Amino acid sequence: MADPTTFAYSVLKAIQSRIALTQDAILHGRPKDMESYRRLTGELTGLEFAEQEIKDLLQSSEDE
Repeated sequence: MADPTTFAYSVLKAIQSRIALTQDAILHGRPKDMESYRRLTGELTGLEFAEQEIKDLLQSSEDE
């Protein structure tokens, strides 16, 4: 099994990839209705939160 830091960077990369896909979907008009738009923006908000939390944890572990 990979060490925790390698795992965290792998998860961060996957989250960032999903953020890019979700942003692309929103920006290029894929939401068909307001419900779909809200779902995508909610997903994006959650992904961005997770991304920042992982970045903060990695930064604090690097500072130690």
